[in-house]
Amino acid sequence: MSVPKNAFFHACIPPLLIFAVLAKSLWFGSGDDVVPLTLAIFLTGAGGGVISTYFRLKNMAPTQMESNAILQVYITPIMAGLLGWICYAFFLTGMLKGPLFPDFKGQAEDYKNIISVFSITPATSLDAAKALLWAFVAGFSEKLIPNILDKLAAQAEASGSQDKVTVTVTAPTSTNSDTSF
Repeated sequence: MSVPKNAFFHACIPPLLIFAVLAKSLWFGSGDDVVPLTLAIFLTGAGGGVISTYFRLKNMAPTQMESNAILQVYITPIMAGLLGWICYAFFLTGMLKGPLFPDFKGQAEDYKNIISVFSITPATSLDAAKALLWAFVAGFSEKLIPNILDKLAAQAEASGSQDKVTVTVTAPTSTNSDTSF
C-alpha cells in the first residue's frame, strides 16, 4: 500500500494543535488564562506520543507504511495523553515514589468532590516540572505505564490483601545500573 498524498498534512496537525494550545496559554495567557497543570500533563504526554510516532515512522519506506499510519498519527496523541494522566495519578496516590518523582501537597485533605482531587498540587515548581517530564516519558514510552500496572498487579496478587502496594524507583548509582519499575 502507498501512503496517501496528504499524509504530511495529517502528520503536522497533532503537533501543531498541541503547540497552539500551549503557546496560547503560556505566551499569550495571563493570570487565570494559563493552562491548568492537568491539561499541560495531557498535552505533554500527547507530545511524547507524537515524537515517538515520528521516530517510528521516519525510518519506514513509503511502501512499508500501511494506510492506517494516518489514523495512528491522530490516535497516538490521545492515548499518550491518557498515559500521561495515568502516570500523574500514580504520583498523586503515592504509588510511585522516589527522588525522581514529584512530591505533592494537599493529599491529606478530605474528599469533597472530583475537584478536590485536582486541588492536590505539586509541592514546588520543580515537582511540577518532574510531573511534566514524566508525562512526556509516559507518552513517549508506550510500555512504561502498562509495565508499572503489571508490576503493581503482581505485587497486589502476591500480598493477597488490600495492603498498600508501592513501587519505589531509585536512581542508578553507576553507569551499569538500571532503574527498574
